[in-house]
Amino acid sequence: MSLSCSRGPEPSVQPRLPRRRRRGVIIVLAAVLMIVMMAMLALSIDTGYMYTMQTQLDRSVDAAALAGAAVLIDGTEQAREESLEYLIRNPVGQQPTTVTDDQLVELTAQFLAEHANDYEILWGEWDPVQNRVNQTDQLPSAISVSMTYPNLPYFFGRVLGHDTFDLTSTAVAMYQPRDIVLVLDFSGSMSDDSQLTAIPKFGKTAIVNGLSQFYQELGSPVYGNIPGFEPQYITVNGVAPAGPTKPQISVEYRFKSVLVNSTLPLENVVLKFSNGAVQTFSGLSATSGTFAGTGVNAGKAIYRVWVKSGDNLSGEGTNYGEPFDFDASTIRATIKTALGLNAVAYPYPAGSWNEYIDFGRNNADNKSAGWEYKFGYANLVAYWLASRNGYSETPVLWKVSAQPVTALKDATDMFMDYILEVDTNDRVGLVIYNASNGNAKLETPLTTNLPLVPQIVRQRQAGHYHDYTNIGAGMQSAREHLIANGRTNAFKMIVLMTDGVANWNNGAYNITAAKNHVLSEAAASASLNYPIVTISLGAGADIALMEDVAEITESRHFNVPGGAAIGDYRAGLMQVFREIADARPLKLVQ
Repeated sequence: MSLSCSRGPEPSVQPRLPRRRRRGVIIVLAAVLMIVMMAMLALSIDTGYMYTMQTQLDRSVDAAALAGAAVLIDGTEQAREESLEYLIRNPVGQQPTTVTDDQLVELTAQFLAEHANDYEILWGEWDPVQNRVNQTDQLPSAISVSMTYPNLPYFFGRVLGHDTFDLTSTAVAMYQPRDIVLVLDFSGSMSDDSQLTAIPKFGKTAIVNGLSQFYQELGSPVYGNIPGFEPQYITVNGVAPAGPTKPQISVEYRFKSVLVNSTLPLENVVLKFSNGAVQTFSGLSATSGTFAGTGVNAGKAIYRVWVKSGDNLSGEGTNYGEPFDFDASTIRATIKTALGLNAVAYPYPAGSWNEYIDFGRNNADNKSAGWEYKFGYANLVAYWLASRNGYSETPVLWKVSAQPVTALKDATDMFMDYILEVDTNDRVGLVIYNASNGNAKLETPLTTNLPLVPQIVRQRQAGHYHDYTNIGAGMQSAREHLIANGRTNAFKMIVLMTDGVANWNNGAYNITAAKNHVLSEAAASASLNYPIVTISLGAGADIALMEDVAEITESRHFNVPGGAAIGDYRAGLMQVFREIADARPLKLVQ
């Protein structure tokens, strides 16, 4: 077998055409693209330059508006000058530099020459609805600053026929409205500097002068036979004489001594003391004399006196004369009768003439004033301040200018005047501690009726509802009120004042728990960005605690230490409240 194979035809081969020559096309394309890129670069440079200049101008105008608003309280001319100075110190197209006062004068003249018609500064009230400043010179609260920089040069825009451009910016700044709650201490200690306990600190003369003023502020009332303002010993008159041999005898009772007077010569005086001992003074001939225990009876309280003068034998003992009873069981009645108070109603809801008599007899501070067993309007007022200071007890004590509560009232008046100086729609509320339940009382909700707040404060007295100091409750009441009633866009703050130590918590006297409550309330306010400005008044205040509260809430603490004079508190409080009132938060509204 033989095999054979045959091959098909060979494929045809086409000749290759010559390649076209394209040299130079890329160069032309690159040149065109470079022109486009250069144009885009020029545009981006000019645009970036414009944005940079606009940013600088915006910052300059914002700063000028805020600076002007910050001093608007000092007058519109001062605000205009401050705004203008910030425009000059922050020019567009230059880096801000330190400018001396001499340089500022020169730069101001240059600025006014170049831009006399390029800026506008207006003031008035901001209208958020119309989004504009309504011009007024009456207590303006907002300032508008507009600035135009004309004919700023382009770098490359002139190629397209645009040589220059203009920039304009406007900013409006205003005082931010505030919701402020005053948390004020009206515990019983707020009259301490006017009580007898303050004699070692301020001297007896200052305290007595204060009590005299308080008595006059209460209308100088007269009760029975109280001898006058300066406390005096009581005088007990004996039986009226029935004949020429019967004397009229009186005994001025001085507790450990007696002054005896008779219309006839004295023959003998017999004293009985608190321990039952008896001592006789005989062989007398004068019509008066002072008698007190001697020897083993020296310094003992006298409980009974017999006076022999004429033929007034009592029959109780040998030569015992007319008796005068000052025994512990009868002394109240004896003093009350001597003061003519048996038929006089006690004037206020709580307290009594017997309490007042016991105050004059036994109170240690009354004794240290030299008034033991003395009675007068000075220690009647002192009794009210020390023992019956609550409004439910003696509801007229808010009228007296006791310290430091009066300094607080005066400072509150001034504080509200400062708030009113510039009408920025501030609202103020009032919380006082303690309430009758020992916590705190919201006396005045947040209100724009600002004169109402000092009116309420003026009608409160030290210990108005409660004697103790529950600072934490006051802070809590203020915080909760701001949460529930504070305006969304208002700056919220608390002003807290105390003259003592937190000592009341959850219905009981507990310094540790009360202090912890204060610190927890500070943390709660801090979490809400509510600053608490703290004021400690006098040496008795817990300054460290108040400093802690201010630090926790990123605020400030002020200490008003008072001094040698009672009125020193007033000046310090005025300064503090002025600074708080002037520290108005600013904000840009446009």
